[in-house]
Amino acid sequence: MKLVVTAALLAGLSVTLLGPVASRLAGARWLERAPRAAVFLWQCVGLGALISGIAAGCALAGSRYRSGFVGGTRQLIEGLFSAHPLQGLGLYDALGLTLAADLVIVLLAVFGVVTMRTVRLRARHRKLLDLVSYKAPEYPGTEFLADQRAVAYCLPGLRPRIVLSDGTRELLERDELWAVIHHERGHAHELHGLVMFPMLGLRNALGWIPYARYAPTSMALLLEMAADDFSSRRTGRYPLARALVEMSSAGWTPTCALGLTGSGVFSRVSRLTSEQPTSRSLAAVAMGLGMGLLFVPLCAAAVA
Repeated sequence: MKLVVTAALLAGLSVTLLGPVASRLAGARWLERAPRAAVFLWQCVGLGALISGIAAGCALAGSRYRSGFVGGTRQLIEGLFSAHPLQGLGLYDALGLTLAADLVIVLLAVFGVVTMRTVRLRARHRKLLDLVSYKAPEYPGTEFLADQRAVAYCLPGLRPRIVLSDGTRELLERDELWAVIHHERGHAHELHGLVMFPMLGLRNALGWIPYARYAPTSMALLLEMAADDFSSRRTGRYPLARALVEMSSAGWTPTCALGLTGSGVFSRVSRLTSEQPTSRSLAAVAMGLGMGLLFVPLCAAAVA
C-alpha cells in the first residue's frame, strides 16, 4: 500500500509540473533577469515530470513485491526478462507498466522522428551554404550570402556556421553588424542548438500538454536573451538593440537555424534598453529550484 501511495504522489507531481507549474513559469518575467539559469529550470521541470511519471509507473507495478521501490523495481525488471514476463501481473502492475512504458516509448518516438528530420534539414542546408556562401576577410568566422534580404543566423552542429547576408551588411552600421555577429557567436559558443534539440517538434506532437505548449517558445526566447547578453558584454547593449529594431521587419531565418530575429524582438529590445542587469541571486534561485525538482522524485522513490 505504501508504494501505491508513493505512485499516486509521484503521478500527481508529474501532472503538476507539466500543467500548473509550466503555465505559471511561462508568465514569470523574473526569469528574464537570469536567462541561462531559467533555461535550466525549464529543462528540470520537464525532466522532473518525466522522472516522476516513470517512477510512479514502476512503483505501482512493483507494489505487489512488498520490498520497497528499489527492491520492487529490481524484481519487476527480473520478472520481465524471465521466461514468463507477464505471469502474476495484476491490475496495478499492468497500469504501472503501461504508464512507464508509454512515457518512454512516446518520447523516444517523438525525439527519434524530430532528430532524423532536423539532422537531414541541417545537412541539406550546409550543402547549400557550401555552394552559395562566401567569406569576407574583415569578418572572420562568418559566411555571407548574396541576398538583399536581412539575414543573420547560426546553423547549429558540430561545426556551427554563422551566416549573414549582403542585405544585412548594407542595412547595419559596423558596430551593429559586429553586435549581430557576436549574438550568433553566443548561440554557437553556448551550444544553444543542442539545448533546444529536445524541444523541437514537442509542441506539434504533444501540444495538448501545457509544458509542451509553453516550454519551446519560452526557452527559445530565453536563449535569444542569453545570446543578447553574450553580445552585449563585447559590443554594448545599444548597437544590438538598434540592429534588432532595424532587422525586425526584414529579418528571415531558416527553420533549422537560430536567428537574430527569431523570437520576442520587442521584449528583447526593451530588456536591452532598460539596462537592467542580470541577477546572480535570481540565477541561484532558478538553479536551486531546478535541482530540487530533480531530487524530490528521486528522494521520494528512494525512501518508499
